[in-house]
Amino acid sequence: MWFIYALLGAIITGVGQVLVKRGQVKLTPLLDNLLAAIIVNLILVPFLFLLGVDIGAGKKILMYALIAATMYATFYYIISFGNVSLMIGLINTFPVVTIVLAVSYLHEWPNLYQWFGIILVILGTICISREKVKDRIIDKKKLWLVLGLLGSLAIGIAEFVTKLATLRVDGFTFTFFVYLMYIPLLVIFMAFDKGGRKFKKLKDKSSLLYTIVGIFFIEAGLIAIALAYQHGRASLVSPVVASHMLITAVLAVLFLKEKLLSIQRVGILFTLVGVSIIGIWS
Repeated sequence: MWFIYALLGAIITGVGQVLVKRGQVKLTPLLDNLLAAIIVNLILVPFLFLLGVDIGAGKKILMYALIAATMYATFYYIISFGNVSLMIGLINTFPVVTIVLAVSYLHEWPNLYQWFGIILVILGTICISREKVKDRIIDKKKLWLVLGLLGSLAIGIAEFVTKLATLRVDGFTFTFFVYLMYIPLLVIFMAFDKGGRKFKKLKDKSSLLYTIVGIFFIEAGLIAIALAYQHGRASLVSPVVASHMLITAVLAVLFLKEKLLSIQRVGILFTLVGVSIIGIWS
């Protein structure tokens, strides 16, 4: 069951990223967090409440929810300080962080076949992340390297605390509280990030629509991902979730008419084989 949830989360997230890319709206990190907070608390929080969440159990995982929400929210800031095309390959190594934590603290240990699949998926997502040299800005200060590692660390930690929380409550309840934690974080960002209050960027309604729907899909994907962690081992769920890069690449070719590099084609093959191996031997 966890494998289905993880794939569903990857697919939903991949669709969301393509829609955001289609919108081509360059927002400030503050505005990204503002849209995310509005979308989840107007739509997804009531949806989860109707499905049924354990409000009383919130105190058990509130700190986990705050950590995960903080990691997701600050991620927008991390990628805003550098060239995303350079950082994305490193950012998508986040399963390494989650796996190291899962092996160290939860004593999870995948079998030999699963390790092979995990390595293939991680290599595949890095390959898919590659872009044309002319599309990348050369950063002689190597700031992208530090930021890329920070991005990987942020997502990896968020995924790991999701596993820790879903050992105590169900995935619906945890995601419900993660969404609620966006509100105090947004208040803090609004107070201190005065430069990010560029609300004029929200006026392009046609492009913004794709961005809003894309953010909705990305945030909704967290529900499926939390359910995957609830039912599966973090060391296996994380690399399958990372395969959203495959979904994004394929949809970008089909609907945005983008062309794949040879290394990206190899990455897609690696990811497909790796995910299949993880699924078969799980």
